[in-house]
Amino acid sequence: MMKKSSQWIATLSAFLIPLLVIAGYYVTHKPFDLSFALAFTLIIWRLLLAGWILSLAGGLGAHLLHRLPLHPLAALTVQATAGLGLLALIILLTGALIGTALGWMAVLMIGLSFLLRRSIRVWLLEWKAWREVIQASSPAERWIGVLIGIALSASLWTALAPPVKYDALVYHLTLPQAYLAAGKITHVSWLMMSGYPQNAEMLYLLAMALGGASAAPVLGWGFALLGLAGLLGWLVEAWGSRAAWTACAALFAGSTLVLSSGWGYVDWLGLLFGLGCLISLDIWQKEVRQRRYLMLAGAFSGMAIGTKYPFGMLALVGLVVIGFLFRRSLRQIFRHSLIFSLGVFLFVLPWLAKNYLFTGNPVYPFFFPAADMDEIRIAIYFEDEPYGDWRDVFLLPLRATIWGVEGGPGYGASIGPLLLGFGLLAGLNWHKGNEPQRQILQLTAVFVLATWFFWALGGRYTAYFLQTRMFYPMLPAFAALAGIGFLAASSVQIGSIRLQRVLTAMVIMVLAFTALEVQLDLLRRFTPQAALGLLETEKYLERNTGWYQPAMEAVRSLPEDSHTLLIYEPRAFYCRPVCTPDENLDRWRRDWTRNRDFNAIRQQWQQEGFTHLLVFRSGVQFMKENPDPKHPMASLTALEEFLTTLPVVEDFGEVYQLYLLK
Repeated sequence: MMKKSSQWIATLSAFLIPLLVIAGYYVTHKPFDLSFALAFTLIIWRLLLAGWILSLAGGLGAHLLHRLPLHPLAALTVQATAGLGLLALIILLTGALIGTALGWMAVLMIGLSFLLRRSIRVWLLEWKAWREVIQASSPAERWIGVLIGIALSASLWTALAPPVKYDALVYHLTLPQAYLAAGKITHVSWLMMSGYPQNAEMLYLLAMALGGASAAPVLGWGFALLGLAGLLGWLVEAWGSRAAWTACAALFAGSTLVLSSGWGYVDWLGLLFGLGCLISLDIWQKEVRQRRYLMLAGAFSGMAIGTKYPFGMLALVGLVVIGFLFRRSLRQIFRHSLIFSLGVFLFVLPWLAKNYLFTGNPVYPFFFPAADMDEIRIAIYFEDEPYGDWRDVFLLPLRATIWGVEGGPGYGASIGPLLLGFGLLAGLNWHKGNEPQRQILQLTAVFVLATWFFWALGGRYTAYFLQTRMFYPMLPAFAALAGIGFLAASSVQIGSIRLQRVLTAMVIMVLAFTALEVQLDLLRRFTPQAALGLLETEKYLERNTGWYQPAMEAVRSLPEDSHTLLIYEPRAFYCRPVCTPDENLDRWRRDWTRNRDFNAIRQQWQQEGFTHLLVFRSGVQFMKENPDPKHPMASLTALEEFLTTLPVVEDFGEVYQLYLLK
């Protein structure tokens, strides 16, 4: 008995003594504080939430699109992409008819997950195909995958940190924020963008309802992951792993494409819809042209338009593809174009109907006066000029590649050198490919040429359409051509030198530079520290938005009954509901055009409930130095004269100035 007691005491001591010493040690030597614990918990939850939403979309798509004749990675991407488009419309309907409260969004997620549980399981199992693809890849191809992963990890940190990017703060995240605050999806009178199609914003609303503001960009980052899987899976069967991995490298070699996946923008969702349309057209041309795949391609085009109106170029490109494939039969062109267009219309109609019901104008805020858009505002919106000259027509891809810089004039995006560098070589040895390969090459070539035409045409109409991000849905075709071009060029041998090794080294070098660039950008912005709670949100925002952060903090700190009108500052995410943005930078010009009397303008603003005015003075000065038809000098001069009649409450580095309206 004594022996058993001694053994029990020894066992207990062996467990309790180290436990008590370790516990006592960490009472006085805390490895992390509460802010880190909270931030880390939120990170885990937001990652799980994004995965849950994508899985739900995948299950919804798998339920409707089972047994696709595709590689599992391509199939799961097509299914999830279709599911995302449908889920966005479900959220629109639920939010408009029932509400956007946390409880309703949670019921929606749980209810749909239960109903689709078997399809979700099937969809998740398709991800196992990654293992086979990686095992079949060469060491160089695996290095491409590693470098893409390193690059994407930077944008994931950006997604997890507080949002700071311009358009996200203007409307991509501000619209879901407004709907959540209102408790339902309705017309937002102070934000004209509430009339834009909002597939991405609906998905972001769901994420923000359950996971806060940063959950939306994390979900957006998941779109890029799906794009990677889909492009790789689509090309690996017909063209092999070398072409497939190079296509992915070409797409992710552009720093803007990598970084924007974590910004909370809508462009990657548009790219997914473009990839879905491209793959659907490829299935259609191979599967004895079954109509359902043509309808699916049209549906993806409609979903793209439901994400951003300029993405309507995808539908035009799709019609060009149909015209090319049936160029010898006008009757066939008409019949197939009708089927394709029906798919487009079905997924654009909900957004037109929403606008009509809320404002009376199906294409609000464009063309027709309705709600908060009058003739003056509509006229200002369309006062734009083309950018560049004839070189931006005939040399468009070259100029977009070389002179396209993120945040710069004109193209406004860095897309990397591989899309063009290898895409131009896609025609080498085209006759040596088998039938499926020639079909993909033909399809992507027509896609790219049609995109070039509409891109150049749009750019000569307005500088807005010259921006590369307006054509994200067509980029998968450019990437596919780059992969095919790399494979063709790799077959060339110069003496005893195998060009394949040299070209592979080029691809890896470019990807390494991109990964380094985005990681350095991450460190400069202190993004991981902010995401982990090691840097205060206010300090992170000030570091990344400059004087905007203290100006917003001052607006929020005004007396309780205050309401601030922003002039030449459209970003209201961090000051709602105590501010109203100048979302189209037209508030001053509209009111000044209506009434040139300063006292009348001031009285009008006071009657609307405004007590203060926050003016982006640096923006006004920039527009004075860079003439723009939307902001004539007379209007800017009048604004400065008007401001001299108001008392200054606070100055923010001569960048912003806060005035009292009295």
